[in-house]
Amino acid sequence: MKEEPFISPDQQLELIERMLEESRKTVLSMGFPSMIWGGFVSIGTALSYAFASWHWYVAIGLLWALLMVSAFLLVVRHDRRKQQQQLKTTSLHKISNEMWIFIFGVMVLYGIVGFLRPQNISLPYALCVVSLLVGTAYWISSSMTRYFLLRIMSALWIVCSIVVLLVPALWSPAVVGICAFLGECMTGIYFYAKERKESV
Repeated sequence: MKEEPFISPDQQLELIERMLEESRKTVLSMGFPSMIWGGFVSIGTALSYAFASWHWYVAIGLLWALLMVSAFLLVVRHDRRKQQQQLKTTSLHKISNEMWIFIFGVMVLYGIVGFLRPQNISLPYALCVVSLLVGTAYWISSSMTRYFLLRIMSALWIVCSIVVLLVPALWSPAVVGICAFLGECMTGIYFYAKERKESV
């Protein structure tokens, strides 16, 4: 039976520090997607209220379809460019991708059910579930990276999940739009700027 190689305490500490550093770099690489998704959701929310005031209700659905497809294509294009520059993918990056794919899948399912049976799922309840999922994803990421800013983002989305149930249903999308701007777009800009600065 082969003996496991001995790793000294110093080597273990160095390995942990290296893993944390790689995880932090992965968090910074998520700056661009956060900036795009947060910005597009904020813009979509503001324009939806404007369209509703003008009674352009059909245009609201087309607007969100256009924004989501555009954001998805921008993020995919950015990710492909990043993958060409670096071949290595960290475990956190893989876990993060799986979490956001899961959240996106739940959002799509809620959207389909809400469209087919609007009387069964209220908009505030659907936004509450989505906000909780986003907050949970950020909490897990913060635990893996020790990045305090991710804890703040997680707390913001969890508070958002409660507030959307307390305000009138008309204003629940506005709450999510504000959280997307503060917790995604602004934080994404910070991470993206920091990543660009470190890569120079």
